[in-house]
Amino acid sequence: MPNTDPNITAQIETFTRQLVTTVEAAVVKRIQAALAGAFGVPQKRGPGRPPKQAVALVAPVVAVAARKKQICPVPGCKNLAAPVFGMVCKEHKGVAKSKIKKYREERREGKVTQARGAKPATPRKVRKTTPKVARARKLQGQYLGALRALAGADRASVKQTAAEKGVAEAVKLALSLKKG
Repeated sequence: MPNTDPNITAQIETFTRQLVTTVEAAVVKRIQAALAGAFGVPQKRGPGRPPKQAVALVAPVVAVAARKKQICPVPGCKNLAAPVFGMVCKEHKGVAKSKIKKYREERREGKVTQARGAKPATPRKVRKTTPKVARARKLQGQYLGALRALAGADRASVKQTAAEKGVAEAVKLALSLKKG
């Protein structure tokens, strides 16, 4: 750069020296903070919230507190509870919520100690409905739906027909009254 102004050259050299000094100071701070964090020495800082750079530069080594495992509330059960089963164990996922609530209250009051030989509650068996029951329920639903659409004397006559001749006849009458 033979034709550059000496004033500009001096300014560039001054800026370069300041930039190098600033970068070196930041590197030294980062190294000190990393070493302090690695050896467990608490970082010295002044009042107020630290700047974002300082937080981003140092990854503090934090001991993660272990979560306390929750035990199933059913008396006698020593299995771990799981959120997927409503905070009871897999064996007791079918127990009624009201019973679970009662067990928790008793445990809080100290009335129940974990007995070893307690029998776990068995979930209720779900019975399939028979075709006859399914038809009766369907007919009852049709009857209630048809009755809801009627008012006054028509409604009373449909109810009387249901009592005398049966629900099927009442549904037929209600549908004919609804159309007419």
